[in-house]
Amino acid sequence: MASSIRDFVMSHPLFCHHNHHFNFKHLDRERESYDYRSLLGGYAESDLVTAAGARPPQELDETSSVAALWPKIRTTGYGRAVTLGCRELFDLEYSPENFAEITDALQASIAGRSAAEVYDYFVREKANTRWVLNDGHTYGNDPAEYGDDAYPEYYRFTWRMDSLWGTMDRGPIDALQRATDASITSLDRFVAAMNASISRFRKAVPLAAIKIAMAYFRDLAVGDPTKHEAEAAFNQIVSRDTVHEPVQQDGGGVSAREARPLSDYLFHRLMERADDEDLPVQIHTGYLAGNWGSLNSTKASYLIPIFEKYRRVRFDIMHASWPWTSELGAIAKNYPNVYADLCWAWAMNPAESERALSEWLDGVPFNKLFGYGADTGRPWCDVGYALQARIGIARVLEQKIEAGYFSAETAEEVAAAVMLRNGEEFLGLR
Repeated sequence: MASSIRDFVMSHPLFCHHNHHFNFKHLDRERESYDYRSLLGGYAESDLVTAAGARPPQELDETSSVAALWPKIRTTGYGRAVTLGCRELFDLEYSPENFAEITDALQASIAGRSAAEVYDYFVREKANTRWVLNDGHTYGNDPAEYGDDAYPEYYRFTWRMDSLWGTMDRGPIDALQRATDASITSLDRFVAAMNASISRFRKAVPLAAIKIAMAYFRDLAVGDPTKHEAEAAFNQIVSRDTVHEPVQQDGGGVSAREARPLSDYLFHRLMERADDEDLPVQIHTGYLAGNWGSLNSTKASYLIPIFEKYRRVRFDIMHASWPWTSELGAIAKNYPNVYADLCWAWAMNPAESERALSEWLDGVPFNKLFGYGADTGRPWCDVGYALQARIGIARVLEQKIEAGYFSAETAEEVAAAVMLRNGEEFLGLR
């Protein structure tokens, strides 16, 4: 049902607080391979795995598997985002009988367009996104991947080095040495190399934030070790030359318990850098991408000692910390330096995201809320995710108006803030 606030939300530009988009060179290199599967966005595949159950049929190839399992996931948030995007872009239902036509339509939409024009068409025009904060995870922090002609001018970037949070052998140390041309022979030089990597990346790109995805490698409870404890862990690691992939305890590195003081120490030094330069810090909390991810220690509440210690650092706490959205709302209300972010959450669970936004608006000043982030690798996937977020935001604000809590003018002010203005102010883009 149409409403003035729905019309406002559906047409208002978005700030995308989190993405993993490929650079132009990568998009051009893979251009001919994009087909109906690329609309799944990297996330719907996980629901396909879940739907297949504990003993998936081995005889199905990739195409048959998608065709067989898609009907079972089309009702999830991931599936609905795919459906919305396919309808919006191609006026087609995402279904097995249309897979060939969807591939042809996608190829036709990128044919004759340069990579820059592809991004402008899907991200700027179809998803109506004014700014994108892109996660440096895709290419690490290699400045060569972020030249002037690598991304649109409305992209900003995060520095991210996940291996720091699982340093149990020389692998991360050697990688940082190669990236910075440093000789890391001591803990101090390790910290200096980390800072040098940030500085080098910042010279190459418009750096907007530090990104921490530690939850994929360990829990979010960060201790506060002494320098001596961190040095002992560092020295124990570098005294063993073997590098294991994946890192493990049996001979190559040290145990997670022994290595923990080093990663915790590096975390604090990174927070000090963020404090010194007023760099916002994005932290992944809650649900993990893929399947079989451990949710035991991904709550935002584990980070409360960090929020308390670094009171001048602005923290963007990502993914609504789903399924602990209420906890994040309470944290954002209590800590002036914490911002609650719905990036990716609309795709994971639209109903929960609506409930979270409604609840947050009742408890948290609305300038502390970020409403959207596609969190995808391919620009056309943004279209369905953006539409899904808009539908949810509009529904929440309609309910506030109907309940008499918001006037139409207040609802528009809130929408403009959570969809765009808060992000612009947070990153100094206004």
